[in-house]
Amino acid sequence: MLSKNIVSFFEKHREFKERKVVEVGIGPLYSYAKLDTGTVGIYYSFLEEFNGPPPTISKLAGGFKIGEILHFLESDNIVERVILFASLAALGQEYNRKIETVKNVKLLELLEPYLENRVVVVIGYLTPIVRELWKRENLKVYVFERNKSRIGNGVLSDIFEEKYLEKADIVIFTGAALVLPNIDRLLELSKNAEIRAVVGPSASLPVDILADSGFHIIGGSFLKKKEHVVRLVMLGAGYRILKKLGLTDEFFYLEGGRGKSKSRG
Repeated sequence: MLSKNIVSFFEKHREFKERKVVEVGIGPLYSYAKLDTGTVGIYYSFLEEFNGPPPTISKLAGGFKIGEILHFLESDNIVERVILFASLAALGQEYNRKIETVKNVKLLELLEPYLENRVVVVIGYLTPIVRELWKRENLKVYVFERNKSRIGNGVLSDIFEEKYLEKADIVIFTGAALVLPNIDRLLELSKNAEIRAVVGPSASLPVDILADSGFHIIGGSFLKKKEHVVRLVMLGAGYRILKKLGLTDEFFYLEGGRGKSKSRG
């Protein structure tokens, strides 16, 4: 589903296949890709899933066209997958500026019309969002997380997604989940949800890809002072540091007017 829509996006916009990625870096928390225009995209590194250096390491070190790495969608190497999605996030930095988005709003404000007597599933422990959802007595909230150190106290291992995801009325994905090889299965299991949202800096792909994959609310970030961002992520900075330093500009894209009212767009 997502993989198919990524390929379809590049078939529709063939010129983007020729865009050159001149530099990549895998940081402790976030990785980056820099286009030949100087634009930078970041993506969660998933080093907890590190399974060796990319088989294509020599080629990647010399720069490459985005079209040349689309086959990483089928890669079993997490670094190759992250590099592809960081490259897509870099492309999204340019593409999404031409799309109508909203700013100065929070995800739960957009979801507020729907948050009553619902089953909410959160894919990835999005701490501020989850804590606010847990305060609401009229919601059943399930939170799934891959990082074993964060499991417990109401957070379940992601092995339980198969059990609960189909029951969800609202599903909130962290953008980092997009790179995982089971993302299409998660989208299939959540296809009957009234609202599917994806948020975080790793959700900054071209919004058409995500909207076509069934996401109604897409929350990403535009980056400022790109060279500074690169240096920081390679030193281990996470998104909170980038945001605190004023290097991010968060936005939301609403598919079909979702998040504005209870009516379906």
